[in-house]
Amino acid sequence: MNLQGGNRFFFEFSGEEGFLSEEESFHLIKVLRKKQGDKLFLIDGQGKEFEAKIEEILKDGKNFKAKVKILKLLREEKPRIPKIIGILPILKGEKTEWLVEKGTELGIDIFIPFYSSFSVAKPSKNLIPRLINKAKQALKQSGRLFMPEILAPVELKTFLEDFPWKESLKLLGGLGACLKVEELRLKFKKNNTVVFITGPEGGFEKTEEELLSKVGFLSLSLAPYVLKAETAFLGLASVISFLSTSMD
Repeated sequence: MNLQGGNRFFFEFSGEEGFLSEEESFHLIKVLRKKQGDKLFLIDGQGKEFEAKIEEILKDGKNFKAKVKILKLLREEKPRIPKIIGILPILKGEKTEWLVEKGTELGIDIFIPFYSSFSVAKPSKNLIPRLINKAKQALKQSGRLFMPEILAPVELKTFLEDFPWKESLKLLGGLGACLKVEELRLKFKKNNTVVFITGPEGGFEKTEEELLSKVGFLSLSLAPYVLKAETAFLGLASVISFLSTSMD
């Protein structure tokens, strides 16, 4: 079997063998039609990927549990520098989940969903589980080995008043350009942490803009036109991902 074309599955057990979650087991057995003895990829979300095989399949009604055994370590990934932190606007519909999916593919390490004065959408009680699920799916698809951290939603003003990453490079995506690409490259070389933010559908309120400036966010123009909220976040995430990769 050519494992390079196979699917990746999360595992959370310790030791050399254990059970996959019901969700992962269902996908493995019912969707991919894998059987006892078949091989698969396992990732732990902490930087390691393994080759494993299915030891046993248990069925309880409509539920399945796959017991798997780790055979060998295939790949190990080190945490990337700089660490990338995205302060993510909570948007209408499934846009926030889509941005977490794409941001995971681009290498964002921490997502912080926020709502603010002009936000159209507010956090729902099941927002974080949905975002975690999206991040997991993106991780498995992309081949990335570190699961991003997704923090609880914050109210922007309160968060900025006690901002935790004061020594980081802080970038604000918008129309105003006060930072050149050459300057940005130099700043990347001098910082181990990059924090970025873009606005919600309604943009930032004046007091929020003042707080962002006071904390030290530097404005970076992403385009000569007005961008949708999701376009702005993904655009800035892409620029940061490119620059962090080019620093290697």
